[in-house]
Amino acid sequence: MTAQTLPRKARSTLWRVTISALIGAIALLGALNAILIALRNADQPTAAPSGTLLYVSTFDDDPESAMDDSFNAQWAQYAGQDSATIEDGILYLSIGSVGGVFSDLDQLFADLDAEVLTSWERGDPEVIAAAEVSLMFRYQDVGNFYAFKLRGDGAYRVERLHDGALEVLSEWQIAPQALSGLGAFNRLRVVAQGDQLRFFINDTALQLCPKGADRRSTWNGLRSGECLSNNRQTAEVLIDSAFKTGKIALGAVAGQGATGFRVAFDNLIVRAP
Repeated sequence: MTAQTLPRKARSTLWRVTISALIGAIALLGALNAILIALRNADQPTAAPSGTLLYVSTFDDDPESAMDDSFNAQWAQYAGQDSATIEDGILYLSIGSVGGVFSDLDQLFADLDAEVLTSWERGDPEVIAAAEVSLMFRYQDVGNFYAFKLRGDGAYRVERLHDGALEVLSEWQIAPQALSGLGAFNRLRVVAQGDQLRFFINDTALQLCPKGADRRSTWNGLRSGECLSNNRQTAEVLIDSAFKTGKIALGAVAGQGATGFRVAFDNLIVRAP
């Protein structure tokens, strides 16, 4: 045996130690990977039986109720010319400049059945007619979300913002069941299940006008109910798979540059569809 040669038994022992160390390292890496996956998925929404209550907010702000404060703290609030504030059990969004404002809820949802009451609380009639309120869902960030909009004249529209690019999934069309005027409340409802999206105003399902193979969604006038795109076929369900999960947000937009108005939101309820 030379100085450079180990006995057969020693070589065997060293080999076993090396293999054991490798197995241990692989097991440790696997455990760390499992922990990372668990942490990444910890905040991901899970499926629930149909009708299960997932979230509710009345925006109550009783100073003696820590629970009310905790729920309200989940909503983005800020002051300024454009503001989002919770006062007297109502979420108010005020528009003082040309643009939009929204308040997002710090909670993720996948499939959902969400409804909220909304009204125009302040503004000149011509401003209110063009002002838009929005129930946003599967919100990722300011450049990625779906928006179900209602305008002050009773028209509704469905939009998708993807990587900052706007796609109108169904253009403006008047909903006869929508109420107009200051103080009139409307109930907006979205049911999103997989890639199927349905929309309601005051408990009435909306007819939608997808673009189909055409360049854009097109109605034959604002009040016609006649869809010109999509082989002239309306639909109660939109199919879109851009987003699977995300937050809920409530928004307002200065439509056609109409500024100087305030809208209110109350009684948000989210169930499993």
